[in-house]
Amino acid sequence: MKAPKKINIELTDSYPQDVFFLNSYRDLIHQIIVKENIPVTAVHVITVDDEYLRSLHCQFLNEDLYTDVMTFHLEEDDKKDAERYISVDRARQNAKKYQVELREEIARLIVHGLLHLKGYDDKDILGKQRMHDLESEFLAKYWDPTWD
Repeated sequence: MKAPKKINIELTDSYPQDVFFLNSYRDLIHQIIVKENIPVTAVHVITVDDEYLRSLHCQFLNEDLYTDVMTFHLEEDDKKDAERYISVDRARQNAKKYQVELREEIARLIVHGLLHLKGYDDKDILGKQRMHDLESEFLAKYWDPTWD
């Protein structure tokens, strides 16, 4: 029997207002990484505000735009780490637009980032649709909104 995959999951709430408990997403992240065989040894999810994520987007992508999430792949030797920055401001707007709870929208953004780590891309319409379908599938399989 294969030993369970060791994954370091860090969750940091840097958002200026206390919104929710990030630890409720730990099991979701772990299950998806293990069951979907995502090649990562550590994931750090950081919640931030719009302006902070906009500054990262400008700094690393040379685009002065607001976005809801950014993923950074950090590889060194055999370690495959990833950082995910999520704008709670954008997530709140998305939740309102799609008429879902903020917690569910945060979960969807986390899943979206994990899909990028798996190699999926959303640069065109077909890629966006494929990722959206997989986000819904993974949320149905692995997300329990009653976790706290």
